[in-house]
Amino acid sequence: MTQHVIEVYSSVFSALEDKELIGGDFKGKLKLNSELKDALTLLENKELTSGSYSYFKSGSAKSSISLDQINIDKFDDSYFFEVDISSRAFKGDYVICNNWDAVLTNETKVKSPAKYIFFTQTETLLTPSSKDVKYCNYLNVQKVYYLVKRLAESTEGGDKTIFFERPLTFEFVLVETDLEYAIDVEALEKLLNKDLHQEAINCLICKELVSFLKDIHVKERFSYLIKHMSSLISNVLLSYQSYVESYTFDKVRKEYLEKRTIYVSKIHGVFDAIATKLLTLPAGIWFATSQINQLKAGYLNDISFYKNIAVIATVFILTVLLILNLIGQYSTLDVQQKEYKDIFNELKKNFEDEAQNIDSAKEDIVNAEAKVRSKLLYSVFASLALFGLTLLMFLLSFP
Repeated sequence: MTQHVIEVYSSVFSALEDKELIGGDFKGKLKLNSELKDALTLLENKELTSGSYSYFKSGSAKSSISLDQINIDKFDDSYFFEVDISSRAFKGDYVICNNWDAVLTNETKVKSPAKYIFFTQTETLLTPSSKDVKYCNYLNVQKVYYLVKRLAESTEGGDKTIFFERPLTFEFVLVETDLEYAIDVEALEKLLNKDLHQEAINCLICKELVSFLKDIHVKERFSYLIKHMSSLISNVLLSYQSYVESYTFDKVRKEYLEKRTIYVSKIHGVFDAIATKLLTLPAGIWFATSQINQLKAGYLNDISFYKNIAVIATVFILTVLLILNLIGQYSTLDVQQKEYKDIFNELKKNFEDEAQNIDSAKEDIVNAEAKVRSKLLYSVFASLALFGLTLLMFLLSFP
């Protein structure tokens, strides 16, 4: 398995004897073998060593030689080389430096963590397989940066300034002690990935961040946030819970009030739909009674008798049709009653805290339905009464 350049650097660094830091490079003595030569060749390709070294035999200086000129078979244990390797490098996915503070003061490596790290001060090698607590926490720092970046971008503040009532700017630098705090933003990530309430969630987190960090110096904000992440998450979750409860209350209230308005309108519409037809009966009867003529003796041979019969038959048919129509509206009311009772019972079941208000809205519909049923019943009796009046007029026409 191919070794990473940092792992190779670590092996060379450990093999280097009498090393000292001179002009930004570590210099020391090294007895070469084929393995170390290959390691130095890789480091030279990565610009981590000069690739040209002085060599000595039995303590006496001989000459300088480049790596590609070295024939390991010609150099026994009596030879050693004065090798130089870089003491500091921040490249790609790796870092070489003296300690954690050197890494954490580099914003680039806070925003995008190095996976491979070598500390020259303690000769510590950290790789993705390492279980070091500080290293694991360091890798998670990126999640907090992404959180800040996402919120900053949502408020058009680039990647480091959150605008919410006031600008809240961050400098993404830390100190080694910050890495002693575990970072778990899973709860916030789940919250931010919800499909609903996205704008509200962003506002809630921005509000909590501003309240949480507004009095902290800009250079210490990110550090303070890392140390107190759990407190922030708790505050955000509590705020979100309050928001959801308020939102749910408003949504439920809006829903049952809308349902009440819809069904009250529908129920009144049942009577309104037939109101125009009801007007035809008084008008028809007025016209009919004006057409009934007083009969004389021998009326069987009088055309007026048959005309009166035609009038009373017409009024009878009109009354029957109207009453059937009125009775048919009760079926419509029955269907609507089943609909709104099912809906309001379900609302009451799902939102028990609002049961009293839901019952009140339902009662408004029940009252509206009772009024419409009364109107329909009154209309049936009125139709029968008007027909009775016409029948009386018909009977009085006989001599």
